[in-house]
Amino acid sequence: MNFAAPTSRVATSPKQQRGLQTLWSGVRQYRNTCKASGLGQDCQNRCQPSKSLQRSSERREMKPAQRDLHTSTAVNARATIPLDGKEVEISPILMRDLCQCPRCVHESSRQRLYSTADIPKEILVRSIESGEHQNGGINVRWTNDLPGFDAGHVTSISAETLRQINSSGTIPSPFQGATPRHQLWSAASANVPDFTYETYMKDDATVYEVVKQLKSHGLVFITGCPGVEASVAEVGERIGPVRDTLYGRTWDVRTVPKAINAAYTSGDLGFHTDLLYFQDPPHLQLLHCIQSSSKGGASVFADGFRAALDLYDTDRDAFNVLLNTPVNYHYEHPGANLYMATKPVFQTRPLRIGTTTYETLSEFLESWEARRQVVNKTHGTNVPALTVGDCLEKITWGPPFLAPCSLDPQSMEQTQHLNSSSCEEALNDKMDLWHSAAAKFNAFLSHPDGLHERLMKPGECVIFDNTRVLHSRRAFDSEDVGKARWLRGTYVDRDPYHSKMRVLRHKFGT
Repeated sequence: MNFAAPTSRVATSPKQQRGLQTLWSGVRQYRNTCKASGLGQDCQNRCQPSKSLQRSSERREMKPAQRDLHTSTAVNARATIPLDGKEVEISPILMRDLCQCPRCVHESSRQRLYSTADIPKEILVRSIESGEHQNGGINVRWTNDLPGFDAGHVTSISAETLRQINSSGTIPSPFQGATPRHQLWSAASANVPDFTYETYMKDDATVYEVVKQLKSHGLVFITGCPGVEASVAEVGERIGPVRDTLYGRTWDVRTVPKAINAAYTSGDLGFHTDLLYFQDPPHLQLLHCIQSSSKGGASVFADGFRAALDLYDTDRDAFNVLLNTPVNYHYEHPGANLYMATKPVFQTRPLRIGTTTYETLSEFLESWEARRQVVNKTHGTNVPALTVGDCLEKITWGPPFLAPCSLDPQSMEQTQHLNSSSCEEALNDKMDLWHSAAAKFNAFLSHPDGLHERLMKPGECVIFDNTRVLHSRRAFDSEDVGKARWLRGTYVDRDPYHSKMRVLRHKFGT
């Protein structure tokens, strides 16, 4: 597939210029997809437009300041590197930034001892030599190196690093590696295993199985936990530090009179995300059952990603409303705490391919699939398809904590020049659209076919993904009045959870 254009003509009219820009943008997106898919230089070369097309398009896209920067560094300063019998071109600034020598990276802290921004833009490769014991790696010496580095400074780059830059534009690191994909589940397909407290607390391999299960399904149980207050924190700290919130590091769930939280009542709790009125709610939630002599109050869990997929498949417009419409959540106790956050119900990963950002998930997935099929057919590769579940990152859902609907700040900026009736109408429209979409999502979320229900017994501790798996509790039976039921909970944030998964993946290699 060759996208090269004739070199004898240069677009001059605005329409021709726009056409060139669109074509060159599409070429770059396709090449970026090839890189991201791990395809080699051959594919990228065939996607290389002619120099005249590239130059004419770039001249019309760049502002004067950008043109000066482009011509003085990015194009004219590439270094030619031998690699596996061919030559590849890499930015000297990028190569210098790869240096891991003791003068550039502290040996014990593994933190940099220089700033990338301080690398001179005029830096050049003075010499390249084959590195010893590097199986094709190189040693690089510099001209115009960072201040304080003499001519003897050498940057060593492994062949593995060069190959990965060439094939995918990435750098080898312990942060890389396959992680379990989201496995969306229903009542019939839910795979929710139990792990014993004893093996979980002693065996890192068991912890790794737990965090992988949380990544794929978002729900797991630990059994046999000691019936003491400290147990839930001990279980959480096997993954990472527990998060201190307005409720403390750990907290109790008991039915109390004049409750300040819906969880402390005896009624049915609808599906919700905990602490969604925080800008950054905790990622994992843990609930340890210490005492329970009641017949009611079963814990119920639903895969929010699966319910979102059901809505996507049946009503794209409603899905997009919940993806793009921020609503207000609050925790309002003026004497002690006033928390508020504004966010949409659905949040996705960046919907971007190359330099193109897509407004809707359907447009992104359609574009990805078209490119995937071309790449796989042309090069015999197996780039995987993306699903809605792969793209979703967070579900924010909590009817008890919804604040009154209002125009979000961005909309206020857009309508501040209008009269009051226009603002009123905008808010009316927002409420009507969101209400309709939310009702459809709630129907999928609450459908019995999608629920995993469990009356937790003393010694059981559930861990679930608070950004994906929504939880609720059945109402207590009338016979349960006065009977003991005591759960103790805590939270773990996303960063330590993901760090633990990377560390254990690096340790066990799978």
